[in-house]
Formats: sequence, C-alpha cells, structure tokens
Amino acid sequence: MSFEIRESYIPQLTKPSYMIIGLPDAGLVGEIATEFLIEKGGFKEYGEVFSKKYIPPVMHVTNGVAKSPLRVYHNVNTIILHAWTALPASSAYPLAEFIVDYAKKYGIDTIISITGVPIPNRLDIEKPTAYWIASEEGLSEELSNTNLMQKFDDGYIAGPYAPILLEASRKNVRNFVVVVESFLDIPDPEASAVALDIISKYIGFSIDVSSLLKEAEEIRAKIKGLMEQTKKELPSYSSVRPMSYA
Repeated sequence: MSFEIRESYIPQLTKPSYMIIGLPDAGLVGEIATEFLIEKGGFKEYGEVFSKKYIPPVMHVTNGVAKSPLRVYHNVNTIILHAWTALPASSAYPLAEFIVDYAKKYGIDTIISITGVPIPNRLDIEKPTAYWIASEEGLSEELSNTNLMQKFDDGYIAGPYAPILLEASRKNVRNFVVVVESFLDIPDPEASAVALDIISKYIGFSIDVSSLLKEAEEIRAKIKGLMEQTKKELPSYSSVRPMSYA
C-alpha cells in the first residue's frame, strides 16, 4: 500500500460524522486551521500515517517523541487528518485514495477540505471571502441553502485537494472544499479563521478564533519554515499556479 496507518485505538464517532483535511498549500490556510482546531477543539491524537515513498524523511517531534508528520485526531463526531510538513506533489493521488478509503472505513458522512485561493490584493482585504466546491449535486444544493459561503461558480482547482474531490466523487463519498481568499506564499491565519468559523457553523460546534487572530504574526513566524517547504512543492502541481481559480 502507498500509505498505511497505525492506530492506538479505534475512534467511536457519533452521527453525522465528518473528516477534516489540513494539508499545506496556499497560505497554509488548511494547515493552520486544523492545527488550531486540534489544539483548541478537544481533539485527541490516535494514529500515525506512514509512507516510505510519499512522506519525506522528516519526523515531527512532540514532547521529545518523534512521530510521523501525518497524523489523525478525533473528537465526538469528527476526524482530522493533519500534515505537519509539506508533502510532495507525487503524493496527491495516492493520498487522496487513502483519505477517501479511510473515510469509508469509518462511515464518514462528509469530508471537508480547507484551502486558499491566492489573490493579488489580499493586503487590502480585512475579511477574506470564502467559497465552496462540492463533489456532487446534492451536496452542492445543500451548501447553497446554508448561506455560509459563496459558490465557486466556474474555474479550476489544482493541488492536493483536487484528487480528493475526484476520488470522493468516484466512490460516492460527500466532499466539499472551503476555499478562502488568501496570500500565496505568506501564512494566512486570518483566512484560516474564516474557514474555521464556517466549518464550526456547518458541523455545529463552538470555536473561539479570537486568539488565532491575535497571534497571527506569532503564527506566521513559527511556521515560516513550513511555508518555505510548501513553496518548493507548489509549482509541481501546475504549470501556472496550484490553487483554485475562478
């Protein structure tokens, strides 16, 4: 197998259940969002994902213990897959297959991905706009009725979240992507806060993102290295830019 997982226990999830994906790409919007959610949302780590072929030779050290940089966490009804390091573009399709199959294994109702769409005037925008892209018509209609985001009408999405949409559609698993206006190569906690606010309302939990906004500069400094790693992989996804474009 391209990816394998080692779980310390089997998570018990109530319904409806969700799986949130946080992978490094534009503005690290998804990565910052899921890291914050893990820390503040009562999520417990229960598994590590391994791949000799697709995960770089990096270990994430926590409290003196070396662990895989790709791990899973859960709370009452949600699993988070979070990457603590950039993953090569070659991992996108195998990882998408692993994610969707894993979601099916646990009967996940909806996979939620979080990404950024780089815009040139990001500095001039106080609150970024969020859009959604769905894997199927039924979910598209549902999201339209929530009024939480705008529809991403026409364009394309490329990068690590595109194969997840494709694989989810192919295997009849609901998946939507929260796409937030962001910087391309500067960590964007403000965009992550917008995504978290939307997801909390969609799933139905409370999360205070005020600390995320207050600590924006500190977060940017802390994960500058991850942004540099991610920038090296971004051109591999597309000949133009690897994100979402209307």
